[in-house]
Amino acid sequence: MFGRFNGVVFVVLLFITSFLGSIFILIPFVPLAWFAPKIWRQCADRMVGYWLTFPASLCSFVFGVRFHVSGDLILRDEPAIILMNHRTRLDWLFLWNALYRMDPWLLTTEKISLKADLKKLPGGGWAMGCGAFIFLSRKFERDRHSMESIIRYYADAGRKYQLLLFAEGTDRGSHAIEASEKYAKEHALPNYEQVVHPRTTGFNYLVDLMQGCNYLTKVYDVTVAYADHIVQSEIDLFKHGIFPKDIHFDVKAYDISEIPNSEETRGSWLKERWYEKEMRLRQFYNGEGEKKLIPSGKGYEWPCSMSGGGYMAAFSFWILSSCMWIYFIYYYTALKVYVLLSIAFYLYALVYHNGVEFLVIKWFYMRNSVEKTRAA
Repeated sequence: MFGRFNGVVFVVLLFITSFLGSIFILIPFVPLAWFAPKIWRQCADRMVGYWLTFPASLCSFVFGVRFHVSGDLILRDEPAIILMNHRTRLDWLFLWNALYRMDPWLLTTEKISLKADLKKLPGGGWAMGCGAFIFLSRKFERDRHSMESIIRYYADAGRKYQLLLFAEGTDRGSHAIEASEKYAKEHALPNYEQVVHPRTTGFNYLVDLMQGCNYLTKVYDVTVAYADHIVQSEIDLFKHGIFPKDIHFDVKAYDISEIPNSEETRGSWLKERWYEKEMRLRQFYNGEGEKKLIPSGKGYEWPCSMSGGGYMAAFSFWILSSCMWIYFIYYYTALKVYVLLSIAFYLYALVYHNGVEFLVIKWFYMRNSVEKTRAA
C-alpha cells in the first residue's frame, strides 16, 4: 500500500534493532564466553533466536505475508542439515517464519551458512557471529577450515543445531542462471527453469565432516515457492517495498541412513532431489488454479494464521526497547562510551580473530584446556 516506505521502514527497523540488541543484550553476556562457555552458547542462541522473531513478526504481523508450511516437522533436538533451493536472496529471512510455525524454539537452533562479507555488517553481522553462524567466502579450500572449526565447536559444546545450506551456492539471479545453463550444456544435463544446478562438493564435505563428529542424524529437503510477487534482493525490497503475499514451504525429512555413503552416489542423490524440485516448481508456477505444493513426508500442514501473542510480544519488545536505548544513549555520556567500547570489541574480534565466532571458539578450547589442567 505504501510502496517504498514499507521497504525503508523494514530495513531501518532491522538495522536499528539488530545494532542495539548486539550492544545492549549480547555484549553484557560476552564474559560468559570465557568463564562459562557452555552457558554463553545457550544464552547467545536464545537471545539471537528471540531477535529473529522480530523480522518474522514484521513479515507476518505487520506486512501481512501468509506462510503455507507443509510436510515433515524439523526436529530441534537433533543435529541436521537443511537443504533449500535459493530462489531469492531473502529466502533465509522468510524461512524463519516457517520454522516459527513448526516450533518457535527452532529459531534458537537453526544456523545459516552465509556470505563472508555479511559478518562485517554492523549489528546483524555481529549478532550472527555471536550466534556462531557459518560465514563462507565461496572458496572451498578456505571455507573448509572454517566449517571444520565451527562444526567441531558445535559438537564439543553439546549443542544440537540444524544448519541451513544453499546447495546452489547463490540465489537464482541472472549470473547464476547463466552459469547453471553453461554447466548443464558442458555436462549434458537438462536446463532448469526454476532452480540452479546444485554444487555437490560443499554438501559432500559437510556431510562427511558432521558424520565424522557424530553430529548428523537427518537431512531436510525444503522447497520454497512464491505464489505471487518475488522479491529478489534486499535492494529490491528497499526500493519497492513490495512483499510477497503467499510463500510456500514444504519439508521432506531423510534419515541419515537414507543418504548414500560415497561422495559420487551422494552427489547423484543431491542432483536427483534438485531434479524433483524443478519438476515440482514447474507444476507450481505453470499449473492452473490455486498455487500449492503437495505436502511431502507425513503431510503435516501448519495453519497460515498465527494464534497467541508471540509475534505481538516480540514486535513490542524490540520496538519499545530500541526506543528506550536510543533515549538513554542520547542523554547519558556513560552509555555513549559503552556503545563505543562495544563497537571497538566487535571490530577487534573481526580484524584480529576473523569474527566473534572464532574468538569465542578460541576461548572455549582455552577454557577447556585450563579446566583439564586443573583436574590433572
